[in-house]
Amino acid sequence: MGWVNWNRKSSDSGVMRAPLGIDLNAGRIRAALGRAARNKLVPLDDPHPDLPLAISLEKRTPEMGRAAHAVSRKLPHMICAGYLPMLGQAQEWRAGRHALNADTALALALERLRNAMQGHDGISLALPTYTTLQQVGRILALAERAKLKVLGTSSAPLALAAERATHYLYGHEEAAESPRPGRFINPTSVLIVDADDFALTVALVRMSEEEVRILGTTSYPRLGAKFWRERLLDALADKCVRLCRRDPRDTSDAEQMLYDQIEESIDRSRTGQRVSISVRSTHWYQDLVLTPAEMDAFCVQLCRQAAEEVRQLLAGLNEPEPPRAAWLTHDAGRLPGLAAALHQSMTERTNVRVLHPEAAAVAAVNLVDRWSAGELPRTHLDTVIPLPFKVDPRIATRPPLAVR
Repeated sequence: MGWVNWNRKSSDSGVMRAPLGIDLNAGRIRAALGRAARNKLVPLDDPHPDLPLAISLEKRTPEMGRAAHAVSRKLPHMICAGYLPMLGQAQEWRAGRHALNADTALALALERLRNAMQGHDGISLALPTYTTLQQVGRILALAERAKLKVLGTSSAPLALAAERATHYLYGHEEAAESPRPGRFINPTSVLIVDADDFALTVALVRMSEEEVRILGTTSYPRLGAKFWRERLLDALADKCVRLCRRDPRDTSDAEQMLYDQIEESIDRSRTGQRVSISVRSTHWYQDLVLTPAEMDAFCVQLCRQAAEEVRQLLAGLNEPEPPRAAWLTHDAGRLPGLAAALHQSMTERTNVRVLHPEAAAVAAVNLVDRWSAGELPRTHLDTVIPLPFKVDPRIATRPPLAVR
C-alpha cells in the first residue's frame, strides 16, 4: 500500500457537518451523502447530480460541464477532456488565450466542486484503480489549494467491497442464495467492473472476515465509455445514410445534434423503451426509431471484447473458484449489452448485478467514521482495507446499499 499524506486539518474539528463522498473519474464528479442522510446524491451541476469534467475553451472564460459537451462535436479543438489520467504529464490543451494542462484543468474542477458543496464539511474520495500514487498526491495537493478538506482516499472497487463485506460474508446481501442467513460464508471473491471516458477497469477483490484485498486489477483504454459513444454515433449515422442517403457527420451541427441524444438513448434503451432520435440539417431531416435490441447489437463487438478481457484476467489470476458475484458500477452497467455479455460469459455460480449511481461515493463517505476513529491508516487505500473486528451476525442487520 502506498503512503500518501493529506490535509491533517481534517481531524482538527470535533463535530463536522455531513461530509460528502466523491466518486471522481476521467469523465465526471459525483457526490453523495452517507448513511445518516440515506445515501443521497448531491446535485453538482444543478439539477443534474453529475458534473462532467469536460472544459470548453471557446469563450473568454473556460466553461466546464454540459456547456462543453454541447460543442464537443462542433469544436473538438476547443475541448479539454480526459485529463485525470494525465496528471503530472506534459500534455497541454491550447485554444486562443487559454492553455491548460491536466493539473490546472483538475484545479478548475475542484474549484467548481468547492462552490457546489453548500456547506458540507470535508470530502472523501473514491478514485479509479488506474490512478497512481503520484497522481493521488497531486489530487490531494490541488484539493488543498482549492480549500477542500480531504478526509480520506480509496480506490473505488476496494471501497465498494468494504461497504458490503460484512453483510455479504454473513449472508445478508445474498439471502436468496444463502440457506442460513446470518451464518458466516467462507472467504470469497467478487469481480467489480467500472467504466469511464478513459478505460474499462476490472478488479477482483477477495473478502474475508479480516479484510478486503485486491487480488488483481487492470484497465482497458480501448474499451472506455467514449469508444461506446463513438460506436453508437457511427452506427446511428450509418442507419441514417441507409434511410435517407444523408450523413449527419457531414455537418458539425447535425453531428452535434445526434451526439447530444446518445446519453438519453442509452438510458431509455436500458429500461426497455424504444429509442427515438431526430436528426436535423438545413435541407433535410430524419427520425430514427430503434429497439433496445438494436442498440445492444451496435455494441456487440465491444461487449465480446470486454467479456474476453475479463475472462483472461480471471484465468491469469488462477483463483481456485470463480468469483461469487460480478458487480458492475452504474457507468459500466448502462453500456449497451455489457451486463448481458458478462452474465453469459460467467459461470452459473457468479451473480451479475448493476450498482446504483451513488454506490462508490457512498462507499467512500461511509469510511470517514473509521478514518476519524483511527481504525484505518491515513494513506491512500489501494490494496487492502481491514474490516472491523468480527460482527455478531445477530446484529448485522443493516442492509447494504441496494443493487439492482
